[in-house]
Amino acid sequence: MPEWRNALADSFGNVAELYEEVRLGYSDAAVDRLCAALGLDGSARVLDLAAGTGKLTRQLTARFGHVVAVEPNDEMRRLIDVVEAVKGSAEHIPLPDSELDAVFVGDAFHWFWRVGLSEITRVLRPRGGLALVWNHWWETEPPAPDEALELLNACFQKSGARHLRETEDWRDAFPGSAFEPLTEETLDERIEVDGSRLAELYLTTSSLAVLPADEREALAAQLSRLVQGRFSIPVSVQLAWTRLL
Repeated sequence: MPEWRNALADSFGNVAELYEEVRLGYSDAAVDRLCAALGLDGSARVLDLAAGTGKLTRQLTARFGHVVAVEPNDEMRRLIDVVEAVKGSAEHIPLPDSELDAVFVGDAFHWFWRVGLSEITRVLRPRGGLALVWNHWWETEPPAPDEALELLNACFQKSGARHLRETEDWRDAFPGSAFEPLTEETLDERIEVDGSRLAELYLTTSSLAVLPADEREALAAQLSRLVQGRFSIPVSVQLAWTRLL
């Protein structure tokens, strides 16, 4: 993969503590829907792949007796506090063959869809499940000020994140794979935030996290000045699941 794409994917470690503090977690409704769709009960052995700081891991440990968290970034992984997290990646999952009943991925499959499916297939048991979830939260009511949006969009363009959004579709991983056709659903949720938290949320996106620290700090100061007041965020929770054929 291009070096700039790898830098984007690995950028979240630059803001790991802020990510853990302000980034949206996964609702009970979303996780329960995925578990029910795959027919998983508390005895299932599951993996949180690309676990980040453990936001999805915490939901999984509340439901299953055996949960493994795998995360490549050291700064993110050290904040996982509910299980012993393992260093690894979608390309190299440090688990035996046919070990798991399901693999969960939160807000990350789009980073490794080209390279990760064979390893996911390897570690799943026959008819094992793959559950994907994303929280889409960028739009706000009312909209952020135009000057702030211009700054954010400039980073989105310059970083290459816009190019990825417009040219890649993670669903392309599945035709011809060992998995059944995907099933997708969307849940609508909403959160209320003040301007300070909204500005911090923006700073946890890859197009800002990838910036050098001094540039990110300068941008944070600008956003803090511009983004004020109260905002409502309509969150679109995207779910997708499938099983091995």
